[in-house]
Amino acid sequence: MSYIHEALQKAQKEKDARFPKYKKILLGSKGKPGIFFTRTLLLVSLFVILLAFTLYSWFDSKDKKTISAPKNQKAVVSYKAEAFANVADFYERARYFQKIGRLKEAQRLYKQALMLDPVNVSVLNNLGVIYIQERNYLKAQDSLESAIRLKPEYVDPYYNLACLYAFKGNVMKSLENLKKAISLDKLVREWARKDIDLQNLRGLPEFEEITGKR
Repeated sequence: MSYIHEALQKAQKEKDARFPKYKKILLGSKGKPGIFFTRTLLLVSLFVILLAFTLYSWFDSKDKKTISAPKNQKAVVSYKAEAFANVADFYERARYFQKIGRLKEAQRLYKQALMLDPVNVSVLNNLGVIYIQERNYLKAQDSLESAIRLKPEYVDPYYNLACLYAFKGNVMKSLENLKKAISLDKLVREWARKDIDLQNLRGLPEFEEITGKR
């Protein structure tokens, strides 16, 4: 037995002699944890703490977003309602100024309405009419055609384009838009018969035919 015990002790000493550095790193000279082990344990502990803090922050922020969402939705709805109310106000005031001939004020208000509601076809149409009155035919055409693109069944911009092209002397385009307007609303025939803006078309067989004078 003593022989076996001595052999085991000898083997252990040889093993310790092979890895003295690693032993000192992991364990101190007295068998206590070494510097490397202590630092490793400290770093792992810090990593676990940081990970836990990160996860807590993420879940906390997620909960806050979920709670605040309904408030944001209400704010959006409130903003939209206020914006549409302002559009209606700008539109009515602009129409008033347009009727009394104060075109600059009307134009300014229509543009303010468009800033809040860029797809408002009534505003685009009326703004186009003002541009016609100012002989700004390029802007008038752009505004009226924008209204048509947004609402192809809207009769007014077709009729106003007919007037615009009549002013410009483009009879074919004027008649084309007038026909389209009449196809959408038969009352347009009466407008055309009385409208001095279409006087350049009067006497033309095509005009007489589509307005029902024949």
